[in-house]
Amino acid sequence: MASYVKVADEGDVAPGQVKCVRTGDRRIALFNENGTLVAYDDYCTHVGGPVSEGSYENGVVTCPWHGAQFRVEDGTALTPPAGGNLRRYPVRVNAGAIEVEIDE
Repeated sequence: MASYVKVADEGDVAPGQVKCVRTGDRRIALFNENGTLVAYDDYCTHVGGPVSEGSYENGVVTCPWHGAQFRVEDGTALTPPAGGNLRRYPVRVNAGAIEVEIDE
């Protein structure tokens, strides 16, 4: 069953920034893309590099390990060696808390 879990407070991630958040054993990359919050597994689809530690410019994040690039808006893989798109989580803001939907 899926449920929303608080991962940060509103304002913790400024526009154009990314933050790694944790819930249980999951690492989630939380992006603020021009005022819209989006969340993905914090693992590159190539060999699991931490995408939250990569460069994030002009709506594209680059994995720091091997340079795979992903469009932040929808997680689409843009360049090799990405092995597919990033896994996205639904995000909402509830009473000042940023929450992501996690399957239990």
